Amino acid sequence: MKFEYNRDRKTLLNVINSKAEKKNIRVDAEKEKIKVSLEPGKFDEAAESIPVTFKGKLADTENGCCLEGKFTFGFYLYTMVIVAAILIVARFAWSAYKMQTGNIVLCAIAAVLLIVVLAVVVAKANKPKEIITKFLQDLNVK
Repeated sequence: MKFEYNRDRKTLLNVINSKAEKKNIRVDAEKEKIKVSLEPGKFDEAAESIPVTFKGKLADTENGCCLEGKFTFGFYLYTMVIVAAILIVARFAWSAYKMQTGNIVLCAIAAVLLIVVLAVVVAKANKPKEIITKFLQDLNVK
């Protein structure tokens, strides 16, 4: 995601910090790197159920500066899903080779549960992403 601002970097950081305090958002800035997340305990449970952080870099442009980065979870979701999928596929292949139909069924159930968990996490992460995105979009001089 990319956000463009009509302020210079130093002014933008001051504005981000002051607005973040008012909106219960945590901002950690070091040099050109910035992390934006929700303050724990300050939002309803739906917004805080999945820890989401925007990590990005500030860069100067002709008219001001821009913030470019991406959203990450507070844990390695995609790494865990990939490892679990590899293990499920390996177990499925071994069970198919040994003709163990019970294990094949269990692998299918585990794969379906993994997909459901991934879908739930991604769906629940939409609310905090939306809050952070609205916050980052509302930092221009009006």
